[in-house]
Amino acid sequence: MPESIPQGLSPDPTRLNFKIPGQDVVLSLLGLSAIGDQQYALIEAAVKAGVKRFFPSEFGLDTASAQVLAAVPPFRVRAELIDTIKAKQAAGSPMEYTAVVAGLFLDWGFFVGFLGLDVEQRTAELWDEGNVPFTATNLSVVARTVVKILTDAAAYEASRNAYIYTGSVTMTQTELLAATEKATDAKFAVTRIESQKLIAESSAKLAGGDFAAMLPLVQAVGFARFHGEALTDLRKYGLFNEKFGITDGSIEEMVATMLKHRFELPYVRYIAPTP
Repeated sequence: MPESIPQGLSPDPTRLNFKIPGQDVVLSLLGLSAIGDQQYALIEAAVKAGVKRFFPSEFGLDTASAQVLAAVPPFRVRAELIDTIKAKQAAGSPMEYTAVVAGLFLDWGFFVGFLGLDVEQRTAELWDEGNVPFTATNLSVVARTVVKILTDAAAYEASRNAYIYTGSVTMTQTELLAATEKATDAKFAVTRIESQKLIAESSAKLAGGDFAAMLPLVQAVGFARFHGEALTDLRKYGLFNEKFGITDGSIEEMVATMLKHRFELPYVRYIAPTP
């Protein structure tokens, strides 16, 4: 990273000020556990320093959706951070924001099993019938979209004070499984997850303070229906990356590429080392 682009974070905004002046953009990549007080501090410092555009730590589920926030309550802090920026604007701050919604991460999720497949063991866990469409984005597409916003005047303007939606593909778990079986020339053993049961159990655990229960709730927002709606099918919003010419291939092409180059960067980063 060039020295002209500062990195790092202190929760004390007074200690951030020396790093932020002269920067047009702040890109926050904080994890959820640090997203509250530390990102509030970062927003305060950015406003004070005259930053023009702030990217909050989104890059996942659609936190503009009340149904998503009801399903995964800890994500409410993300929506509240946008409200904080809007309040700063109402008070006279010219700082704008762009919130990037990527749905589920495709390449990372494929290799760590988050999408329900274990490529090594040739097994799959499908939620219900595995037929709920969800949008997933490769991390490279997220990065290319951010770069496009910062280097293209039309993209910069189109993303001003807005949630934007990205996607490499919209598919179902069943379609992902079929593409993976084709690419590996293998049949996977399938088990079924009863979505409503797991959602109820995980919600109760989360309410009791077990934050590990948040993970299956995030998966549920991708793979289950809530009041009949597929909450992570982002096509209804129009995919920002596609509007600006940033696309990947078909799911079959992407799966084949990931498997072929699995021990190369960037994919090898996501593969757990063999004990």
